[in-house]
Amino acid sequence: MQARLRRVIRNTLITLAAPVIVYLLFFGLTRLMGKQGFGIGPDLRVIIQNTVYSGFIALAVSYNLTSGRFDFSVGSVLILSVILGGTLATQAGFGPVGMVLTMAVVGMACGLVSGLLYVLVKLPPMITSLGLAMVFESLGFMLNSSKGIRLIGRFDLLIFAQFPNNLYLLGVALVILIYLLNFTQFGYNTNSLRTGQKNAVDVGVNEKKNAVICYVIAGALMACAGAVYLSQYGYLAPQTGLASISFIMGAFLPMFIGGSLAKYSDRNIGVIAGAFIQACISSGLVKLGVSSSVKTIIDGAIVLLFLVYVSNSHKLILKKLQAQKKALALSDAQA
Repeated sequence: MQARLRRVIRNTLITLAAPVIVYLLFFGLTRLMGKQGFGIGPDLRVIIQNTVYSGFIALAVSYNLTSGRFDFSVGSVLILSVILGGTLATQAGFGPVGMVLTMAVVGMACGLVSGLLYVLVKLPPMITSLGLAMVFESLGFMLNSSKGIRLIGRFDLLIFAQFPNNLYLLGVALVILIYLLNFTQFGYNTNSLRTGQKNAVDVGVNEKKNAVICYVIAGALMACAGAVYLSQYGYLAPQTGLASISFIMGAFLPMFIGGSLAKYSDRNIGVIAGAFIQACISSGLVKLGVSSSVKTIIDGAIVLLFLVYVSNSHKLILKKLQAQKKALALSDAQA
């Protein structure tokens, strides 16, 4: 019991260490450069909002990408779920919770279509998702005379960009996801497919059913991200020509960090920790006066470093095991 408690405490500290270190690093660096305001007051609320928004998108992308399915349509799902779901909710007179739920239902329906198409046509997910992205973009463009949705001034509905409502929304989503991933058959199958798809299928895991559920979950998460976006800006314009793909560009760093932290905690929590790290980096660079182009280069370099680490992490483990084996052999020889 004590050993388990120590392991839980150790893993919790490791999970929290990365975001705390990054926050303190930029807090000290900005103060050293004579820049004030990072990580406190309004800036902290901006960091939290960016964490929630990018965290939802990173979670949505991770449920498919970690199983080998790159879904280009998630950005178009966000657009369509917000425009269609938001329009239906406002016409029906729903409140903010009803609006989010309506958006989530539309997002889940889009995810269901994506999942079924992936399963039925048996084409690479990259191809099917590109086609669906164009379809969903076109549907969003057709609605409301191509004007998207505008709720500027509807402060009774646009509450999910405000603290702590954004955290409430994220908290509810995390509770559901943690339960699904850790305490259900779906979660067991998902983890089995992530660690070895062929072996999991060979022992009876239904990969097609699991894929459809992952697409549905991704759709709901993108709808939640859309609700945060709509609450922040008050409007969302339709996009065409696969421009919706830009919504997923900020998802990779949180997702890779989440994968690295998954062995110490829940993958969902790891992704949110990664989103917080990314939000701190973005806010810190802005405070330091770094231009957007240089910031983009830095973000890309960080993602590249994580890719290199993920690709070579098994070599580090093998090297450690070989060192332990060598030390054990040497100890036996001396004995």
